[in-house]
Amino acid sequence: MTYSGLIAFGVAILGVITGTLFIIMVTRKLSPEDFGLWTLIGSLVGYVTIVEPIVTYWTTRQIARGIRIGKTAISTSGIFSVGGLITYFVIAFFVSISLDADPTVLFLASFLIPLTFLVNILNSISLGYKPQNVSFGSLSFEITKIPLGMVFVVFLQFGIIGALITTIFAKCIQLIILLIMTKDQLSGCISKENIKFWLKMSWLTLYQSSYGLIYKLDVLVISIFTGSLTGLAYWGAASAVSNLVSHSRNLSQGLYPKLLAAAVNKIAEENLKRSMYFAIPLFGATLVFVKPIMYILNPIYVDGYFISIIIAIRSFANILMGFFFSILESYETIDMDKNATFKKYIKSNLFLTPTFLLILSIIYVSGLIIFLILPDTKNLNEIDIVTIWAYILLVVTVAFTMLGFLIVKKRHDFSFPFIPIGKYVVATIIASIPVYLLVESTILYTESVYDFIPQLIFPLILGGILYFGITYLIDNSTRELCRSIVKEIRKQ
Repeated sequence: MTYSGLIAFGVAILGVITGTLFIIMVTRKLSPEDFGLWTLIGSLVGYVTIVEPIVTYWTTRQIARGIRIGKTAISTSGIFSVGGLITYFVIAFFVSISLDADPTVLFLASFLIPLTFLVNILNSISLGYKPQNVSFGSLSFEITKIPLGMVFVVFLQFGIIGALITTIFAKCIQLIILLIMTKDQLSGCISKENIKFWLKMSWLTLYQSSYGLIYKLDVLVISIFTGSLTGLAYWGAASAVSNLVSHSRNLSQGLYPKLLAAAVNKIAEENLKRSMYFAIPLFGATLVFVKPIMYILNPIYVDGYFISIIIAIRSFANILMGFFFSILESYETIDMDKNATFKKYIKSNLFLTPTFLLILSIIYVSGLIIFLILPDTKNLNEIDIVTIWAYILLVVTVAFTMLGFLIVKKRHDFSFPFIPIGKYVVATIIASIPVYLLVESTILYTESVYDFIPQLIFPLILGGILYFGITYLIDNSTRELCRSIVKEIRKQ
């Protein structure tokens, strides 16, 4: 699990570099309105693919338990993508009218729908037996975006059209890589029995994904209430910076299938400790470098740096919440009983966790709507509106993270590793102080981004060395991790 997690994390860090380069191309070549539309398209694609868990959810669980249903899964997912495509066209039609958005751009983005369905089902297949394949697929996507982005966005200056062409082609490459890596799982016949089971249990998977239907309304609600895409541009830029913290969750990508195979508390506790070892310093790095990174994306978004800080805190809390909810679902075995009744499923964790997420989404979107209809909201500028939007999301996420922890601790006697995590916090604070002072005193905000970025390399390396050195000295598990990595390299 640590092996696949470290591969995933290493790929994620490379993804940060390539993803940052691509987002720099997009934010610096697109107007705030076009970048806002780019953010909206991402939300719409996520919205119409909400039905994919009908297949992907059970695919991972069944493959992790040794059932070969890859060919059945990819065939069924392809059919569902047609329905997602039709839904997208309907939503895009109304969006183009209400926001006066370019219908050509929205039509081109429709190619992402079937690609997203197919990539996600192949990821769910990989997650069940070789989680590291998900990382390799993501790496191919991230690497491909750079040369394509340079051609279509920078040199040819196709704007948002170029960004979409780049993303579509990169998704195609990712799809091909995943097909090659999962080909041994795609043999055999299509199982009508499994399809019947998935459709029979679709009420549960649709219920599990129903929270997304509400949660993903936030971007659409903001754009409709404000009648502008500029606010979404600030949100997209802030999210791009704060997502650095989210990459540490890749260390837990092997936890879910591992616990499905063997539900052992020690595995979960150790994985949380490993995740926090990277999540905490990444969070510290986000706080220290938030202004410089926003400046790299585009100087016009620097005023919204505080939004990135709020979303970064939320991202950190979301990692913990996802971890706790994943434990609840991993320990559940109700789906192994093919004759389990509706009543039994209602009482299971497979129903409990989406119920919490659904309540979270309702509270979040309702709070956002209430804020937007208040009379005083009309007097706020777009940065203030997006800032309060981020606060609403943060408060709700933190509350449900605490709830998830209490339930896991009560049901599974889970021990939170306070002492090692406390060490990581102390090490991050000690490492961050000199790096922050160095950044504030030496960084020159030059007009050229190519002159500006090299100034950040030394402070980043210094912070990493300080953190690793401190944790190596004071934390035994860090030393064990280093020894295991060296041992694995020698074995390979």
